[in-house]
Amino acid sequence: MKQKWIRPQTTIEKFVPDEYIAACWGVCCDTDWSNNYEEWQGDYSKGVTHDAAHCGNPSNQVIFDDDDDGIADRMIETGTDGLGNLNCTIYWNESFSGIRNIASVKPGDIIYWTTRASDGREWNHKGTVFRTNYDRPNHS
Repeated sequence: MKQKWIRPQTTIEKFVPDEYIAACWGVCCDTDWSNNYEEWQGDYSKGVTHDAAHCGNPSNQVIFDDDDDGIADRMIETGTDGLGNLNCTIYWNESFSGIRNIASVKPGDIIYWTTRASDGREWNHKGTVFRTNYDRPNHS
């Protein structure tokens, strides 16, 4: 059997996740805290309320990785009782000041976010991020 010399070479492959990041962590609105906040600021009576079936459902906050780099790019709320998908803006604290980059969010964090309907109403949310799949600690 004749052997042939093969020149050693290195190849690099781009990592492409096989699922989006939302499959591995979730967050649901603390509806009691959020309804109290809306009551305090006077919006509760204007229809700005929080419900366990909508923002309180962890499946309704969806995280997207738009450029497939494994880092979260945006969060939307779905299942909004007829309001369509709402973009979420994440903040560092309960005063809803200082926009937080979603890429910095990790399980165990308490996050504050707002959603706004086309009619101008704005909801203020609070929730704790949790892992939905403990076998995948680094998102997907």
